[in-house]
Amino acid sequence: MYDVVIIGSGVIGMSIARTLSDKDSLSIAVIDRDVPGLHASYKAGGMLGAQNEFVQDTALYQLALRSRDYFKSLSQDLYKETNINIDYQEHGLIKMAASEDDIECLKAQYHFLNQRDRSVTTLSENSLKDLCNDSIDFNHHAIYIPNDGQINASKYTKALLKSINNKGIDRLYHTEVKSLKRLKDCYKVQTSHSILLAKKVVVAGGAWSNDLLENYQIEPKVTGVKGVVLLLEHEHLNLKQTLFMTNGCYIVPKRGNRFLVGATSYVDDYSVGTSTEGEQWLFNKAAAYIPLLNSSNIIHKWSGIRPYTDHEWPIMDEIDNGLFLVTGHYRNGILLSPIIGKLMAEWIVNDQPPSLIKDFKAKRSVHL
Repeated sequence: MYDVVIIGSGVIGMSIARTLSDKDSLSIAVIDRDVPGLHASYKAGGMLGAQNEFVQDTALYQLALRSRDYFKSLSQDLYKETNINIDYQEHGLIKMAASEDDIECLKAQYHFLNQRDRSVTTLSENSLKDLCNDSIDFNHHAIYIPNDGQINASKYTKALLKSINNKGIDRLYHTEVKSLKRLKDCYKVQTSHSILLAKKVVVAGGAWSNDLLENYQIEPKVTGVKGVVLLLEHEHLNLKQTLFMTNGCYIVPKRGNRFLVGATSYVDDYSVGTSTEGEQWLFNKAAAYIPLLNSSNIIHKWSGIRPYTDHEWPIMDEIDNGLFLVTGHYRNGILLSPIIGKLMAEWIVNDQPPSLIKDFKAKRSVHL
């Protein structure tokens, strides 16, 4: 019998497992279907947009700020453990209005952020040129958030995987969980290969998390939002700052003069692969904001499914004795993974919910 079984090996599930292994001598297993094209963690842009995503001082905003601050030391720890460099960068983020209709909302966000962090500034056309080496065309209104950094999401996910393997955590590959049943003193986890017993279970299966918990009738419902992403290359484009447009298009500079462009948002779409329509939208938008990208090469294209809830409010809760649900982080899974790993591990070990995540409870229509 395992002490803890974690269903889902994205950055959330692996962060919980990694932190648990450091806290106690627990037997831990991480299970994943490992279906290509369905992962969100490997396919993410890697933005650490703790300020970019928020316009109100909420519990989620505070969680995001704290989690962003972990990444510098986390990147160093993971490199020591795994010899994988997750490419942590601190070049800031430029947020720009995509249309005149978005200007007032962006101005309101600036006032919210600037009141709490004076390093957040507005950008004139000239200051934008100076900041980004004249590579971005000024469009309506822009602000600069210097403390929002980025990592390489694929390398981060691989580093977490290597870390939990090094720590002796069992990783069950190509294994689908078929059902989950509460017994007298443990949980029975029926998989496509075998039956596992666990004292505690964490469901961190992203957009598919609710499928295993239908009997609990969890609210809010979690659905999948498919995002298409392009990786472009241009040897002469010298840009270090992430560009995020208010229409959801973003350009994240990566090493080797490569630029990750995302992301479309197709709600309740669980299909695998990209579409010509999505690819064209991303390429055209990126080239409109950064003209040099018109002559860039498409190196790679992919899609991933992000877990979405109404109001983009995640769930982190114990929905039954020893059964935890952690999902709905949408575009902030990478950003929030370190602090969620820490807080959920504390909860699992201490049987007491940390105060920082008390506002992320699920609503249940049925109590079993």
